[in-house]
Amino acid sequence: MDKKQAWLQLVREKSQHYLNLHDGGFDERMQAQLESCDYEEQTVTYSFPTLSWQINEKGGIHGGAIAGMFDTALGVVANFTAGENEATTTDMTISFLRGVEYGMRLRMKVYIVKAGRSLIRQRAELTDAATGKLLATASGSWMPL
Repeated sequence: MDKKQAWLQLVREKSQHYLNLHDGGFDERMQAQLESCDYEEQTVTYSFPTLSWQINEKGGIHGGAIAGMFDTALGVVANFTAGENEATTTDMTISFLRGVEYGMRLRMKVYIVKAGRSLIRQRAELTDAATGKLLATASGSWMPL
């Protein structure tokens, strides 16, 4: 198996593992699904539903739930990027550009910016899957443990 095929397999296996731990935890409750990955671009794309428990007082999706989507997707990618180790979030910055409404299907594309031994840098874009409109962006660092 060449390096590209090994990477693609790792993305599929680790995404399946971390998003479906069957522990009732936060990442599993987000119901993210792997959509695609691109070895050359070093990107991984996940889809997220909007769920009733994520609604804020105005009926839209709570900013904390959106932050959780970013941390879930970026965290999964950091965990397989870290190799044998897992990784933990050290910092994350989010820019909210448009409101996210209940009922939207969301797509998040994660970009691996730099995969170092002591720090993994990433960025991500959250879009409305139906229209392609950019809703939010995030960037941050994850430390292999």
